[in-house]
Amino acid sequence: MDEIIKRFREGNQRAFEELFWGFFSAGRQFVKSFQVDDSSADDILQEVFIHIWDKRQAFKSEDHFKAYFYKALRNNTVKYITRNKHVLNLESAENKESDDVLLKITEIEFNREISRAISLLPEKRREIILLSMSGMSEQMIADTLNISINTVKNQKTKAYASLRQELKDISSFVLLFGL
Repeated sequence: MDEIIKRFREGNQRAFEELFWGFFSAGRQFVKSFQVDDSSADDILQEVFIHIWDKRQAFKSEDHFKAYFYKALRNNTVKYITRNKHVLNLESAENKESDDVLLKITEIEFNREISRAISLLPEKRREIILLSMSGMSEQMIADTLNISINTVKNQKTKAYASLRQELKDISSFVLLFGL
């Protein structure tokens, strides 16, 4: 290997290719161990090999070459990650922010549709549903409105059937987006 390094120092293209292919696979695995994708790993390797070619006369042995190669790979990979971390974090923040806004708008629209559907119910049914939605038990609703518990149950059943019918168009949407 020291013979290859010697020829490489002299500018021998074939020796450079031997070093390139001899270290490419291990270098690629090293870069990918930093969670860098294949394409970026290849770019980093190419940058390092170009730099190594420019500095070829400094290498005195295989050990010196290996030490420099892996240190340059590590430095370039860290530089790449640092440079792109800001971009990735910014993209992630923008996506999250736009997703949050879209979710909030969807939630507001969904609640508006529910309110509209409830407003279409007959007055007593609407009152029973609103009390039920506020957390009151059927017995408490019956006592509050001075009606039987069976009337509360029947009116709730009819109200929910009406709401399901009225909201059927958006129910698929709700299932799709998990609201």
